[in-house]
Amino acid sequence: NWYCFGKTVAEQTAWQVAKEKGVDLVVVNPVLVVGPLLQPTVNASTVHIMKYLTGAVKTYANAVQAYVHVRDAALAHILVFEHPSASGRYICAESMLHRGDVVAILSKLFPEYPLPT
Repeated sequence: NWYCFGKTVAEQTAWQVAKEKGVDLVVVNPVLVVGPLLQPTVNASTVHIMKYLTGAVKTYANAVQAYVHVRDAALAHILVFEHPSASGRYICAESMLHRGDVVAILSKLFPEYPLPT
């Protein structure tokens, strides 16, 4: 997965540069972020959900995914900024859901959409 690889390399580089420059670095790594969009266009996180709602996929993977609400991810960034004792890296996750559970939640919220069964 090139996306995950790119994120990993970017963080490793940030740690290396911070060490070289003597910068205090704190990293917040949110998992898949869901919630209200800031921009009018669909982002990758939204595509993850929309593929089920639009009927683009007829099945779902036997897999789990970690999720966090966008407001919780924003709060995590604020908290590490406001607390000088914050250090290292923080994984920002609210829950782990099986893809079947995601589809079940979407089915209850949006019964009019062609969700996989």
